[in-house]
Amino acid sequence: MDSTQARTDHELPVFIYRRFRASLDLRGASVEGVARQAKVSSRHIWHVVTGRRRGSQALLQVIREIIGAPGWAFATGCTDILRDEPVSHGPA
Repeated sequence: MDSTQARTDHELPVFIYRRFRASLDLRGASVEGVARQAKVSSRHIWHVVTGRRRGSQALLQVIREIIGAPGWAFATGCTDILRDEPVSHGPA
């Protein structure tokens, strides 16, 4: 198996654009902030989210960290519920 085929074999998430935006908004995040943290352009983020480009595992991990597991599930269509839950900032 060549490296190109190996790269296409792993399953990539399919984002639902409006849900992705809602997930970002709920966390007070922006595409520009995601891009800065992932060290890519915001244009690249838009291409990944709209399915025009493949996101690297590192980029997808940054997105998941920023929008959280519930936001990720909502943005990728795994759930239809997005709750506004407080973010834990460590022990109280």
